[in-house]
Amino acid sequence: MLRDTATGEDWPAVGQAVNVRMRERRITQQALAAASGVSVATLRELQRGTSRRRAQDTTLIAIARALGWPDDHLLTVLLGEPPRVVTVPPLPIDQQILEVLLRIERRVADLGVYLRVPTAGGDDGQGQSAGYDEGPDPTAA
Repeated sequence: MLRDTATGEDWPAVGQAVNVRMRERRITQQALAAASGVSVATLRELQRGTSRRRAQDTTLIAIARALGWPDDHLLTVLLGEPPRVVTVPPLPIDQQILEVLLRIERRVADLGVYLRVPTAGGDDGQGQSAGYDEGPDPTAA
């Protein structure tokens, strides 16, 4: 399905469909951008549904594929037609676990920045204090 005119295009519906699917699949803009080959800026515009610029059909197809939809799903949403109902099986359990672990790892790394306690010693010249307390000395009695 290819479109040839801009009349009757429902960009807010496309944005809503993408947002709902991203929440369902727990995927971030960055992850969707990587999976689809579409820039985060373009995804953001599509998610808002207010872009004055027309996204190419190939862009919509790439995003639909990355979200586990048939190629023409976002095009049918854009044109106001009812999309085909496709049940997408859940991700394999190992993939689900990996995604959760990656989210946890990112969060722990973010928290680690805030939890470091500087001690006497100052900066080592490489942007990190040489005196960060790394916890109790395991060799101390």
